[in-house]
Amino acid sequence: MTRTPTAVDPDTDYILPTTTNTLGRDNKLRDTEVVPTHQHKISQAKELRKKEETLRPVSSAHEIHYKMDSGTGHSGESKFVETGHGTFSKGTDVQEFYRDCNVFITGGTGFMGKLLIEKLLRSCPAIKKIFIIIRPKRGKSPEERKEKLLQCVIFDSLKATNPIFHEKLVMVSGDISLPNLGLSTLDYEMLSQQVNIIFHMAATVKFDEKIKIAVPINIIGTMEIINLCRKCVSLKSIVYVSTAYSNCHLKEIKERFYNPPLDDDEIVKYLTTVDEVIMEVIKPKILGGWPNTYTFTKAIAENILRKTANDLPISIVRPSQVAGALKEPLIGWIDNIYGPNGAMVGIGAGLLKTGIRKGNLKSDIIPGDLVINCIIVAAYDVGVR
Repeated sequence: MTRTPTAVDPDTDYILPTTTNTLGRDNKLRDTEVVPTHQHKISQAKELRKKEETLRPVSSAHEIHYKMDSGTGHSGESKFVETGHGTFSKGTDVQEFYRDCNVFITGGTGFMGKLLIEKLLRSCPAIKKIFIIIRPKRGKSPEERKEKLLQCVIFDSLKATNPIFHEKLVMVSGDISLPNLGLSTLDYEMLSQQVNIIFHMAATVKFDEKIKIAVPINIIGTMEIINLCRKCVSLKSIVYVSTAYSNCHLKEIKERFYNPPLDDDEIVKYLTTVDEVIMEVIKPKILGGWPNTYTFTKAIAENILRKTANDLPISIVRPSQVAGALKEPLIGWIDNIYGPNGAMVGIGAGLLKTGIRKGNLKSDIIPGDLVINCIIVAAYDVGVR
């Protein structure tokens, strides 16, 4: 197992609880144990910070101005002008990695997906296209869904500085829980011919999700992504976003793979056919040491990558509890109340006045924008190895 960058708080050098595993280009999967992320030395954190700083925009052939408003965290001034020939000046190593690349994102309409799309468009302006898979909605076309996505406040800065940025976004109708990702034959062929980088972030994150729903999305969807990766003719890199709690039944978790709760793909698929009443009775035995269907399915998905994709350039990123943005594109921005965010809302509203906790335990929480930085650099890191 080789190491990909971890997320670092740029103000404190404290390494935040995000970890990655890499299946490298040498077709070898390394299961060697490594030091947990939070125990890395400060010198390593500083070295990584230099890589993450490479995500800052650079000058085009005409001009670019980028200034962060310290009061809001929003880009107070940002101007990017393409040349008449559509060329850009040379950027940083990370930006050059994404130059003229087509990116495919699952989960693009979720919290993390929006942050990733905004960051790529703002910090890697030479990117070619971003394909986003969306589930069909009755009465709404992909373009209407796209307009709704772009109404999010985090895209306001891009609208002001580059009004045509939306032309780089391409919505494709599909469903990751279905065969061939629910894509039309034409769209599947188009993606396999054009996509260079894949970010698989789609998942159901409900802890109490029914197994017959969680398995198709979190497990079978990952299998389908692997199938697509094998069809891609110009694939450079894949990032699978898992969770730091995929093996939370263990007291100590390191940056390595662990044995999953189930290792038989056919049995896993069979779970989706079991009657719901029967499933509720046998679910505790099926989950074993895993506390919920979310961590259970994520652990199985990681193992599927280990078994079936160890010849592909894949990085697994395991964020802990993801909170609002630390700095960009807006300080504190978030659009959900999952995990720690729900607790904060309850406390802020005065609904939660007391709670029980173990005083010797710390809650691992990481800002969403730092996770996105890690994901972007992880794709670069595994792609150039």
